Amino acid sequence: MSSSDESDHNSSVEEQDEERTEIRSQLSTLSFEELQKLKEKIGAKVYKEALFGKKKESDAPKIFKRENKNRPREMSSKKPVRMLQAIPTVKKKEIRDPRFDPLCGEFDKKQFAEDYNFLSDIRIKDIKAIRAELKETTDPERQMKLRRLLQRLNDQHKHTKRSKVEKEVVEKNREKIEQEFRAGKQPHFKNKSEQRVEALVKQYEELKKEGSGRIQRHLKRRQQKVKKRSFKAPTGVS
Repeated sequence: MSSSDESDHNSSVEEQDEERTEIRSQLSTLSFEELQKLKEKIGAKVYKEALFGKKKESDAPKIFKRENKNRPREMSSKKPVRMLQAIPTVKKKEIRDPRFDPLCGEFDKKQFAEDYNFLSDIRIKDIKAIRAELKETTDPERQMKLRRLLQRLNDQHKHTKRSKVEKEVVEKNREKIEQEFRAGKQPHFKNKSEQRVEALVKQYEELKKEGSGRIQRHLKRRQQKVKKRSFKAPTGVS
């Protein structure tokens, strides 16, 4: 482009800017209603061009080309976002509680006790091992820990045996009632206190089989418990 052509182009641009400025000043005196009527009459495109001018070439999307065949092609770093993105769906993890899951069946206390009966044998082995270690150790702190552990295991073992005896008594009474029903007799329904006495008798019989010393120790412990209960002050007495 020559210098004369460039000067003519610049002058025409300046004239357009002056005309646009004059149009803007005239439009500024019009009301909003008049501007809307003018926009409807001449069209929105012409109206915008009159106010803001034509769209510059720089606003148009740039076409990337190679400046040289030996150079790599320039690419835009702006990547358009798709309208609908495929969001990966993560399957919700289902937490199952076997206590409330019908697929796991109903809890059978008797079957549970039979399945985990081996724990009593393990507990007896642990009690024997702790007693042997208690005889050998001389550390007072270690002895105290072993005695506490031994006491806890003994209490658990006694509770398990007592529960087992009580269940056997209840099961025996149930079978007896069913037999009396089948024989056409009036069954005798034992209350809890009668069942407790029967369980204690059976427990003493088992202790008798193990030796008289076991019975004496057991009776002594029960007497001590009864004495402690009798010495307790009644409710409301300080």
